[in-house]
Amino acid sequence: MNKEILELVTKIFTFLKLEDYTKLTNILNMVQKEFPDYYKFFEIFKNVSMNDKLSGGLSDILGSFTSGEGLFGLLGNNTENEEKKINSQENSLKDGIKEILKNYSDSSEEKRFLEFLSEKL
Repeated sequence: MNKEILELVTKIFTFLKLEDYTKLTNILNMVQKEFPDYYKFFEIFKNVSMNDKLSGGLSDILGSFTSGEGLFGLLGNNTENEEKKINSQENSLKDGIKEILKNYSDSSEEKRFLEFLSEKL
């Protein structure tokens, strides 16, 4: 796996680790079965500490209390804005995969892996 692909997939898995750990574990389970040679690069993302799980959610809640909006602010506009931000990041990562895929004319393991990842993201 070349450096460009490794960096992009690392960004994708880091994003998923913070935003959707369930989706990340599902993808990693499929990678382990379908692309075992690539799994060794990314198995570190399967391990998550309780601190990692809680840090994202707690920072949002604490931020809403300190900003004066209270819990309802978190449930209203902040949630909608956060969802838009996450969708934008996800689309940006998919665009990165599409750009790399333009360089592949023949079918290869890397191309199959990137197509798989783009589909599952």
